[in-house]
Amino acid sequence: MRRLIVLGVAAVLAAIVANAAQAQYRTYPPPGYYPPPPAYYPPPCAAVTRSPLRGAARGAAGGAIIGGIAGDAGKGAAIGAGVGGIANIARRSSARSSGACY
Repeated sequence: MRRLIVLGVAAVLAAIVANAAQAQYRTYPPPGYYPPPPAYYPPPCAAVTRSPLRGAARGAAGGAIIGGIAGDAGKGAAIGAGVGGIANIARRSSARSSGACY
């Protein structure tokens, strides 16, 4: 039992010394330093995401197919166009806000 206590205390002391050594050799940038800009520039959003009109066209096509099965292709196309356009607008705005495009 005594050995276990001695080994436990030794392990705790070794952990404390190792942590203090890490803090001693940690380096921070000097005040007023800013890292250099990235070496690449993000592409334009038109290259990364599709346009909202293209999303509306795909949504209208899918909505017309589903609407044709359900019985009213016109209503399905209208709903699909709205949903597809809004989905692509949301996709492009989230890509722009995350920095994937400008």
